[in-house]
Amino acid sequence: MRDTSNISEIVKILRIPGLRLIGIDGMDGSGKSTLASSLSKELGCPYVNIDDHIDKNLGQYVIHVHYDGLQRQLDEAKWPVIIEGACLLAVLERLQLSLDTLIYVQRVSDYGSWRDKDDYEVNEDIDDFMNKKKEGLQKFVWAEACIEGKDVPDDVKFPELVEEIIRYHYTYRPHEKADIIYKRID
Repeated sequence: MRDTSNISEIVKILRIPGLRLIGIDGMDGSGKSTLASSLSKELGCPYVNIDDHIDKNLGQYVIHVHYDGLQRQLDEAKWPVIIEGACLLAVLERLQLSLDTLIYVQRVSDYGSWRDKDDYEVNEDIDDFMNKKKEGLQKFVWAEACIEGKDVPDDVKFPELVEEIIRYHYTYRPHEKADIIYKRID
């Protein structure tokens, strides 16, 4: 595994002959699309954004991908092709595809700390972890409502997409399987 914050370094690595499918994974909003666009221009190859094949705002990700359209776009693409999206390994598993190279995007602070590490390197029981996250959210909402003098909501819903991405990282461990970790400085 190679860590870098330099796109030129990634381009050099990806100029290996024979690469067909290059994947970019990471949390929602981490900079996957921006990296894919830059690499696509530098390498002169197309990129596929899984978000273009999904029904938006339905709460979850993997089950709402339009797999036929995604497969068609990949089949029609000139190789190599870059594919990017959250929960990438789960999506590719459903398509029965594997990557030649996996790049994982980490949002890091100015001093190099991975901002989302606590949510994506879970080493305890995932259900216990998610229950703690949900309890924390409920306490936060309660405190915010009290401070603002508003009614405390009876049922606070934890965002389904956030839970799906945390569980995906727990199961698939893309940050551990990556060939390249791209450290995007916030």
